[in-house]
Amino acid sequence: MQTRQMRRWFKVFPEVLLVDATHNTNESRYKLFSFMVNDVYGHGQYVHHSLMENESNECLSDAIRSFKFNNPSWEKIKVIVIDKDLGELELLERSSKKYIRTEMAKSEYGGPTSFDKVEVEDTIDMIRLAPTAVEYTKYLKYLYFLLDDVHLKDSDAIPKPGHPFLKYFMRNWDSMKERWAFYARSDVPHLGNHANNRLESSWGHLKEVLKPEMALDECVNTLMFLQTVAEMDYAKKNHRSWSDAL
Repeated sequence: MQTRQMRRWFKVFPEVLLVDATHNTNESRYKLFSFMVNDVYGHGQYVHHSLMENESNECLSDAIRSFKFNNPSWEKIKVIVIDKDLGELELLERSSKKYIRTEMAKSEYGGPTSFDKVEVEDTIDMIRLAPTAVEYTKYLKYLYFLLDDVHLKDSDAIPKPGHPFLKYFMRNWDSMKERWAFYARSDVPHLGNHANNRLESSWGHLKEVLKPEMALDECVNTLMFLQTVAEMDYAKKNHRSWSDAL
């Protein structure tokens, strides 16, 4: 689903695209797969919606193909922000590999906690925000100290992890640090979008109106009505800005 204004928004603001799926918007249990950009006021604006039967590769591929077909300016994308959903990541890697930026903010550790979670989270945050590769490695070695109780010198190579969380981190995050670590992404024009919070916050407002018991056609009609309201609000802000300038 895409209105003319949604297409215009993407054409004008294509640099950063936020992509994610949510549920509980209709009785058929179709997932709502949405694309969002930042407008001139720094606000998130939806530019495409797809209601999908599930999050299978086939459904996600159809949604991505539809978006690209209807938006030739997709080639102007600089960054795509997604949750660390391996299905989305795999598909977007194929179609837009150089743009992917994954989100680390909400990752769940899983499993029993046999460590000081707060201290580990603080260390992860330092790793994420490390300004250089050297600082990144220093904080990573501190994480090894916390979890594997090993003391690594500056000259020591990173050993194989022993703790379950450390194995998880090295396998799922360190292996793709160029997509989320600050030092590797500091030159990426993400417009302040380090995670999909903007998209999820907007979904929160949508779900105040869209309900799990809604019929699918009612969900579509309501979604388009809410989109019309958002477009009218944007037009009003534009008119006010031009009036103030004059």
